[in-house]
Amino acid sequence: MRKLTISNFKAFGENPVVFGGETAEGKPMNILCFGENGSGKTSVYEAIKLAFHKERIEQERIPARYQGLERINASRQILIEYKNKKSVAEPLIEINGVSFETFNKDYYNVYMLNGNDIKVNGFLDLDVLLKSLYLARHNIDTELTDESYLCILSEVNLSLQKFFYEDISLTSSQNAAYRIVIQDVNQNLVSDDNLNLLFNEAKLNLVALLLTLESIQLFAPPERRSKKILVLDDIFTSLDTANRMFLYEYLVTKFGEFQVILLTHNTSFYNLCDFFLKEDDKRNRLWLRQGIYEYNNSHKVYAISTENIITRIETELNNHPEHIHSIGNDVRQYFEVLLHRYTLLLMAGAKEELSNLLVDIQKKCLNRSFHVAGNRIETYNDLIKSIVSILKDVPLDNQLNKINNVIARFNDSNDGVDKLAEQLQAMTIYQKVALHQSSHGHQGLPDLSAKEIKASLEVLRKMEDTIKKMKVERI
Repeated sequence: MRKLTISNFKAFGENPVVFGGETAEGKPMNILCFGENGSGKTSVYEAIKLAFHKERIEQERIPARYQGLERINASRQILIEYKNKKSVAEPLIEINGVSFETFNKDYYNVYMLNGNDIKVNGFLDLDVLLKSLYLARHNIDTELTDESYLCILSEVNLSLQKFFYEDISLTSSQNAAYRIVIQDVNQNLVSDDNLNLLFNEAKLNLVALLLTLESIQLFAPPERRSKKILVLDDIFTSLDTANRMFLYEYLVTKFGEFQVILLTHNTSFYNLCDFFLKEDDKRNRLWLRQGIYEYNNSHKVYAISTENIITRIETELNNHPEHIHSIGNDVRQYFEVLLHRYTLLLMAGAKEELSNLLVDIQKKCLNRSFHVAGNRIETYNDLIKSIVSILKDVPLDNQLNKINNVIARFNDSNDGVDKLAEQLQAMTIYQKVALHQSSHGHQGLPDLSAKEIKASLEVLRKMEDTIKKMKVERI
């Protein structure tokens, strides 16, 4: 899947968003995508699911007794339910430029998995688990046999040791077909029931995830013409921090023949994957980084590319000054993208509206919720921890002095983030005066000038430079 185009679908409005890309050789790229909760990440996941599993969705939601026109109308109603609430037009999903309704999916095998799919309760039956998932067009009743079941268990045990360094292992239960027994020798635990009471939740989630992924490995068609896609949506937050790192290596090692799409709202996992990919140039060329964000009640998707966007905009301005309004819109959109990339680096909380982040950064050292401390970002949580530590460990007569020093350091006017405050203050002016009108064409505002565009580009260039320095811990 080289390109997924979506509009009028769930979070996404009339302006189409494009998800995906291709390598220099024309092959579909793997995708590492960050999007906060509510940004539209799940909408992308649901669009892929609808595009490739429409028959399964209809089978689950339309009663079998509906036939003919009644079934056609019910199918139509399902599509309408995905429509963006503010859109008039019907939802649009295109795969490689072709409507998903007519796109030839014969050779596509798309495996969908999100974090809620791997929650383990009392017991774990492999057939029940696999039937609950959207796994291409496999018939679990015929493909899951005693032989394949034992093979999957064996592969999971090998992966638990090789990639995750876990001491637990899996065996077959005698109490039900395809039921899993989990054994932890160190804790002297062996059970196929009450698993959620006996074992760590993160370990159970890892087991369920590996059972699913090893089943996909076994069942996926080996033919070269087969197009295999693995879509993972926020399966990472349910794992231990260390296992998230190991999961990256597991995926890139074992799913090299798949197009892998990783969707996450976890900034640390995104940045971790981004770092490891850049350490391996061969792998890095196969991965596209994308961001999904909400700004001014609009949900958008962008790709982080090697293209020098500012130079391209400058060239367009010099060669086609008559395009100044569309150029201003390009500047505004790139400004939003840079703000979103700051969010990834600053990790300034859970759901952080970009407009709020902009205001927060511009506060400089006064009442700001974070600051740069050497090569890391500290938040108020870190400040509180430092104060608690002082109250616990420092003699009473020296506590006030120590606390004042910690607070003074947090509000240091030489803080690296202050270096971008002036840039963003300037950018806000251009956004409100120049870029705002280029986007909305308000009557009564002065005409947009090339001078204002050039000033905006200079601010963007400084922002880009700041991002580069932050990524190498040099701010």
